[in-house]
Amino acid sequence: MKIKFGNPASLLTVLITLTALCVAAQITFFIIHYNVSDLVDSLVQSSLKSEILHPVILIPLGKFLLIQLLSYAVIVAFIWFLTNALCELFSLSNRIVLGCLIWLTTFTAILCLNNFYFPDSFFASLIPTSYSLLVLSCSLLSVASLLAFSEIFLKKKYVRVGSLLLCIAGFFAGFYFYDALAIHPAKISNNSEKPNIIFIGLDSVRPDFIHFFGNQSIKTPNMDHFLQSAMIFSHAYTPLARTFPAWVSILTGKYPLHNNARTNLADPDLVLKNITLAERLQQAGYETFYATDEKRFSNITKNYGFDHIIGPDMGVNDFILGGLSDFPLTNLLINSPPGRILFPYNYANRAAAITYEPDTFLKLVKLELLQRQSDKPLFLAIHLCVSHWPFTWARDLQGKNFSPAERYQSSVEAVDKQLGELVSFLQHENLLKNSFVVLLSDHGTSVGLPHDRIITKTNYRGDPAKLKWVPIFKLASAPEFSLDFEKDYNINTAYGQGTDVLSLKQYHVLLAIQTPEHRSAIIAKPASLIDIAPTVLNFFHLPSLADTDGISLFSLPVMRPLFIETGHSFSAIEKKDIFVEQVVKKAIGIYAINPTTGLLFVKPQSEKYLNLSKERAVLFDDWILARYPTVLKSKIVLDPASHSFKMEQDPLPAFFVMANLKTGEWQIGLDGELAKKAPVKNLQHLYNQFYGRDSAI
Repeated sequence: MKIKFGNPASLLTVLITLTALCVAAQITFFIIHYNVSDLVDSLVQSSLKSEILHPVILIPLGKFLLIQLLSYAVIVAFIWFLTNALCELFSLSNRIVLGCLIWLTTFTAILCLNNFYFPDSFFASLIPTSYSLLVLSCSLLSVASLLAFSEIFLKKKYVRVGSLLLCIAGFFAGFYFYDALAIHPAKISNNSEKPNIIFIGLDSVRPDFIHFFGNQSIKTPNMDHFLQSAMIFSHAYTPLARTFPAWVSILTGKYPLHNNARTNLADPDLVLKNITLAERLQQAGYETFYATDEKRFSNITKNYGFDHIIGPDMGVNDFILGGLSDFPLTNLLINSPPGRILFPYNYANRAAAITYEPDTFLKLVKLELLQRQSDKPLFLAIHLCVSHWPFTWARDLQGKNFSPAERYQSSVEAVDKQLGELVSFLQHENLLKNSFVVLLSDHGTSVGLPHDRIITKTNYRGDPAKLKWVPIFKLASAPEFSLDFEKDYNINTAYGQGTDVLSLKQYHVLLAIQTPEHRSAIIAKPASLIDIAPTVLNFFHLPSLADTDGISLFSLPVMRPLFIETGHSFSAIEKKDIFVEQVVKKAIGIYAINPTTGLLFVKPQSEKYLNLSKERAVLFDDWILARYPTVLKSKIVLDPASHSFKMEQDPLPAFFVMANLKTGEWQIGLDGELAKKAPVKNLQHLYNQFYGRDSAI
C-alpha cells in the first residue's frame, strides 16, 4: 500500500507502529534485566500457579495493563494532534516526517524526565542523563503545544481530540490543586478530653546510628529533639527482628512464640486469635489508624483493630506490581497526584524503591487524617520505612559506589527528615498536644560492619575446632571480587534483620516515650517492644490484655530475662547484595494466597518447618545463651566406587553459644573455663522453660 504523506490516517498508523516497537523494546530489556523469566518460572513451578488466577488478583493486573495501554494511546493522540495542527498552521504537507520528529522528541522527553526523577531506573542507565536534552525536548513540546492548541481552536479543526487532551490535562491539574488546598487547612479542633496516643515507628533504625547516642558522623536532628525531652529505654530489644512480628508483639504485648506471628506474613487465622491494643482502644472510644508505606511482608489489616489503614494496597499484587514496575512513562505517572488512584499498589510504596518518594506517603497520611469527622481521640500507629533495605529511593543523591553502611546511614538521615515533617504536621493540627507519644524502631539491622555481631575470634574461649561451626561473612568494606578470607571475611559481622541472634545490632531498638506527666530520663533496665501495650493500658487505666508477656515500662525490674529468635532466613538475604529473583526462588514455595483478599501468607505446614530452623536465645543480666539449630552443610567427597567427586550433605548438630555481653568473652558449648564464670544452669533453665518443646532440644 502506498502511504500518502498528507493523510492523517497513515500518520496514525506510523505513530502506533513506532510506539508499539518502543514498548516491545522496553519489555524486552525489562525482562532481561530483571530476570522476569526466572521469576515466572518460579511462580509456575510453585503451588501458587493455580491461585494466581483468582479475580482478586487478575482484576488489578488487568487494570494496571489497561492504564498502560491508555497512557500510550494518549501519547499517540497527543503526537497526532500536534502534527496535524502544526501542518495546518505552517501549511506543511509531509505529515509523516513531522510526526516522526515529534514522536522522537516526545519519547526523548519521557526518557530524560525518567532519568531526572528516577536515576536508579534501569532505563536511566541505558541513556546518559543530559539536562540540555531534557530542557530542549520539553521546551520544544511546550512551544509546539501552545501553537497547536491556539491554531486548532481558532480554525475549529481537530477540536474533539484537542478537547479530550485538555480534559486529561485538567484532570491531572485538578488533583494538584486539590492536594495543595486539602493539605493546608485550618487547624483541626480537638474536642476530646482524652489524650491522643501516637506510635511512630522507624524501620530498621539502630540506636548507634543516631546522633543523640554519640554517633557524630550522622545528622538526626529530629530524633535528637524528641529524645531530649523523652523517657529513653536504652536497653530495649525486639523479640524478633522483622517488621510484622515486631508490630504484632507491640499490639499484643506477647512474644512471637505466644502470639503466633513468628514470621513475616504469618497465617492471619492464627495471629488474629489475639486481642490487640488497637481493639482495646476502640472499645475505649478511640478512632484507630495504622499507616505504613511497606506492606509486602506486613499485612496488618482492619481486623487487628484499626478503623483506617493508610498506605499502598497490599496483597500478592504488591509483589507483582509494586516490586516489578520500571517503565519510563509509568514511573512518571505513579508519583503524580492521580497516581494514588491509578496505581494503588505503586503510589507511596517503599517496596517500589526506584519510584518511591517519602513525601508521597506523608501526603497520604495527611489527607486521611484531615478527613476525620469525629471528635474521638486518636490512636495513630505509623511506620516509616525509608530506612529499610535497600536503603535507596528516588533521587536519594547517593553515590554509586556507596557501601551498604553508607547507604544505610543516608536512609536513616532520610527517615529523620520524614519524621520531622510528620511531627511538624501533627503539631500544626493540634494532634500532639497532651498526647502519649512513643518513638520506636521495630528492629535494627546489620550492614557488614565490624562488631555487628557480639563475637570476635580473639575473645573466643572454647574449642578452636568448633569455630568453623559459626558462619562468617564478608565485610562491607572488602573489595567486590576479593577472596582473601583472612582479611575480608570476619566472624564478628553479619547482614540483614532477624538472621542471627548473636547480631544484637539487629535486635537492639530505639524506644522512647513522651507524656505530659513524665520527665526526660535514660532508663538502663531491660525492656522490650512487648512492654508497650501493657504500658499504655496501665497508664490510661484500661483493661489489660489477656496473658501478656510484657510489663509496664514505668515499673521495669532491674533484671529480667528477654527472649529473641530469628525469622525465616537463608543465604540469599544474608549478603551484601540481595537479588530479588534469588529470594523469590528460595521462598515462593512456602506461601499461599487468600483468594478472597489476595493476601499472601505462610502455609501452616511450611511454618512448622521454618520454626525448626530458628536460632533462639535468652538475654539475662550480662549474658546471652543462644542455640543454633541443626543444619545441613554441603561438602565435596571422592566416591571410591566411581573414582569421581560428588556432593554430600554433612549434618552439623545443634549447639549452644554462650557469651558475656560486658567482657565479650564467648564459647561454643556449655563446658569449659567460661562456663565456670557463667550462671549456666540458670540460663539453661530460663531457656528451656520458655522455649520448651519448640526448641526441639
